[in-house]
Amino acid sequence: MRVPSTLASFARSVTLPSSGGTIFLYDAGSSGAPGLLLVHGLGDEADTWRRVIPALTERYHVVAPDLPGFGRSPLPPRGGLTPSLFIAVLAELVEYLGMRQITLMGSSLGATLGQALAVRHPETVSRLILVDGGLLQRARLNAGMLLGLLPGLGERRYKRLAGDLDAAYGSLRPYYANLDALPLAEREFLRERVAERVSSLSQMHAYFSIFRSFAGWLIIKGRFLSRRARVLPIPTLYVWGELDHIIPVETAQATFRSHPGAALAVIPEAGHLPHQETPWEFLRVIDQR
Repeated sequence: MRVPSTLASFARSVTLPSSGGTIFLYDAGSSGAPGLLLVHGLGDEADTWRRVIPALTERYHVVAPDLPGFGRSPLPPRGGLTPSLFIAVLAELVEYLGMRQITLMGSSLGATLGQALAVRHPETVSRLILVDGGLLQRARLNAGMLLGLLPGLGERRYKRLAGDLDAAYGSLRPYYANLDALPLAEREFLRERVAERVSSLSQMHAYFSIFRSFAGWLIIKGRFLSRRARVLPIPTLYVWGELDHIIPVETAQATFRSHPGAALAVIPEAGHLPHQETPWEFLRVIDQR
């Protein structure tokens, strides 16, 4: 996977002693600055933050990993992919890098993992920024996602995209308010990146492995973690794209109302990935809250 030129100087890999897994990450900014851990969502990778990392390094020591099995991080050496594994890997990564009292910013699934990490390791997280995700109330899977839970069916649909790169690129449209309005360089990058994803059997395995285990994990642990998250004395900011078609802003509003002390910022003209679609407004919002 090609590393964006603006991030190339920040790229490195580490091998974690306990998990034994190798993690690709961007490590940027002064090590003496406040720590900021960026966690991407399902089927994405650390490059999702490419339009905001350079600006964030002015204030933070930024660490943005590819989760195991995604992007340039290989599948773990043992066991399947589960939310519990991802949370353990993130906790170990923070400890391995010597980060303390971090701000944790997660996108979609990454927001859920970040909130769960804060519940389990509240001494590690000093602030949460949850971008179009988290331990939500009233979240619902759409029909396409429900079909993806069925073993074999989701994989067949995924593999068909490898033979039709226009369709693969088109599959990104629900994640943006207006995919066609992105700068040309961004659209070309996304076309290249989605082509790499759908042609990778290991990333397909990672996608469905974590997606299916995540559904069961939420049923078993989601309500308990959600209750715990809402009473944590950790400043929490929900950031949502007003035109999110994946998790509508109404879900964020319902969750926000049940979370005493939290703040909610809704970004106009943005979809599920406001840090990609409206990066300057996104940076303004998180800087002011």
